[in-house]
Amino acid sequence: MPRAPDTKTKIERAALELFVSQGIMETRTRQIAEAVRISEGTIYRHFESKDELARELFKRQHVSLAEAIKAAAAGHKHIDEQARAIVAAYCAMADKDWLLFRYHQLSQHALLRYFDPNLPNPVAVVVDVVKAAMARKEIPNDDANVRAAMALGVVLQAVTFKAFGRIKGPLSKHRDLFAEAIIAVLHTKTPAP
Repeated sequence: MPRAPDTKTKIERAALELFVSQGIMETRTRQIAEAVRISEGTIYRHFESKDELARELFKRQHVSLAEAIKAAAAGHKHIDEQARAIVAAYCAMADKDWLLFRYHQLSQHALLRYFDPNLPNPVAVVVDVVKAAMARKEIPNDDANVRAAMALGVVLQAVTFKAFGRIKGPLSKHRDLFAEAIIAVLHTKTPAP
């Protein structure tokens, strides 16, 4: 029989629901406590503040996503296979816990500034994969950040569409289409000046 979630986990899940539905700034600790049916003071036994709770949830997902896509890429030698593996890992994480994934996507612009730039970062992993593919001459050698941004745009915009109800169902349903679009972006020749 599965274990019931502990109080800290219940606080985190209630906070995620509220952060996604109404925003971090607009959410009050009183609302989180009411959702979990605990006293507001109980939250402070687990987290110093609402901001710490928001940052911890974000950081955990951010690092997990970076590690998952790095591991996915490491299992393959060619950029095309790496792209497919990264997309599969990305979609699997989104589908496994959509609430947490959505929170991460919607709050990154507000929260990234609070973390050490050396924190494992999904964007940095993708840029490194692109640079390595350029060094192996698998894709055109130009600005790795621009290529990574274009590739990430395929999945990031899809996540945004899903977050706002424009894409229904699991992202994994579309992973082959995303991967082929990313591969096409990565292989696009740089236009002559």
